[in-house]
Amino acid sequence: MKHTIAAVAVIALIGLGLPALASAATFTYVCDASTDPVPPGWSGGPYSGPVRLVVDTEAQSVELRDKNNRMLAATEPSGRLSGLNNYKLDVSITDAAVRWGVIEMWGFSGYIDRKSGRVDLLWTNPAGYSPSTLNRQFHGTCKERLGL
Repeated sequence: MKHTIAAVAVIALIGLGLPALASAATFTYVCDASTDPVPPGWSGGPYSGPVRLVVDTEAQSVELRDKNNRMLAATEPSGRLSGLNNYKLDVSITDAAVRWGVIEMWGFSGYIDRKSGRVDLLWTNPAGYSPSTLNRQFHGTCKERLGL
């Protein structure tokens, strides 16, 4: 009898926690590269494959993944590195745009216009061995993907 009551209590607690988990503010965007020329002043090799951008508003983090779900860049390593030098990781999330980057330091930075879907990204590629692969850039258009 005690085991039954304990099991019911655990299930009830899990049920109470589910609405909070479901309401987590995470936005996922699927993005296609632009066919327009790269904006002037942007350095690094262009990345032309489709990408997925995951923005977690509660954790104040942004992840960039390729079509195989491999991580291309994330704000977490940039934030840790910036903390070593007392720099500030800036993540700004509004109804109009999401912007992020490490002020005064390379890492992973960019913005997405939440209304038009326009996205511009720049990140350091640790596996890069040449000027065109050490830094990568992506310019394109995104659509919000509902659900996971």
